[in-house]
Amino acid sequence: MNQALSILLAGLAALGTAITLRFFALHSAASGVLSLLDSRLVRVLTGIVFFAVVMILYRFLPTTEENPEPIAKGDKDSFSPNRTPLQTSDDMARIFSGVTDEASRRRAIRDWLLAVPQLTVLIPFIFYLRFGFIGPLGWGLTVFFDVYCLLWAVGLYFRPRREYHSPVKLKGDWKDRVGAFWLVACAFGPLFGWMVTNFFPITQASWHWLYGLRVFLAAGLPILLALPLLRYIRGKSTAVALPLLLLVTLLPVSTAMQVGRDLWEGPVLKGGSELYLQHSEHSLGRIYK
Repeated sequence: MNQALSILLAGLAALGTAITLRFFALHSAASGVLSLLDSRLVRVLTGIVFFAVVMILYRFLPTTEENPEPIAKGDKDSFSPNRTPLQTSDDMARIFSGVTDEASRRRAIRDWLLAVPQLTVLIPFIFYLRFGFIGPLGWGLTVFFDVYCLLWAVGLYFRPRREYHSPVKLKGDWKDRVGAFWLVACAFGPLFGWMVTNFFPITQASWHWLYGLRVFLAAGLPILLALPLLRYIRGKSTAVALPLLLLVTLLPVSTAMQVGRDLWEGPVLKGGSELYLQHSEHSLGRIYK
C-alpha cells in the first residue's frame, strides 16, 4: 500500500512541477525564459522530482503489517568478496526477492514472471502518452526490464538445481573482475551509445568517431566482457549458461547493427549532393564542390 501511495504522490508532484514550469515559461516569454524551459528540460526536471519524491516517501513512510518491508536486511558480510558465488546468490535471493524457503522461492518466480507482461504493456503505453510515439528508447527500456525480470526468474528456478551450476570454481583473478561488469555493460552500453549519437551533433567531421564510440559501447564492450565468463560454461551448466550468455550479449549488439553497417559502408550520395547514412537514416548535409 505504501509503495502505491508513494508512486501516486510522486506522480502528482511531477504533474504539478510540469504544469508550474510551463505556466512560468508562458508568462515569462518576454524575458527569454520560454526558450530555456523547452520540452526536454521540463521532462528532465519532472523526472527528477518524480524519482526524488518516490525515494523520500518510500524511505520515510512507515511499514504496515499488510505490506511488510519488501527488501530484507542483510548483514555486513552478505556481499563480501570472500563469500562463494552460491552464498552470494542466496543472500541476493533473500534480500531482494524475500526467498527464505521453497514456498517463497516459487512465489518470487511467479511474481517476476507476472511482471513481464505488465511491463511490456505499461512502459510503451507511458512513452506513447508522453511523447506520441514509443521509439528506440521506449522499446529498449521495455526489453531491459523484461530481460531483468526473466533473469531473476531463471536464476531463482535453477538456484536449488545444483547439477546445472558450473563445476568450475571461482578463480577470483582479474578476468573475473572484468567479467563481473558484463551484465552492466549489456544494460548501460546501449544507453550510453544512444546518448552519444543523440546528444552530440552528427556532422561530416564527427560521424566517424560518434558512430565508432556507439558501436564500441553497445556491441564491443559487452562482447569483450563476456569472454572471461566462457571458462565457467562446463558440464550441464552449458545448456543454461551458454544460451543466456549469447542471448543477453546479442541484445545490446543488435542496437548497434544499423550504426555499425553505416560505419562499415560509409555515407552515400543522395540527390547528387547530399551525404546520407542510409542504414541509420541520417543526413550529413550537402557537399559543395
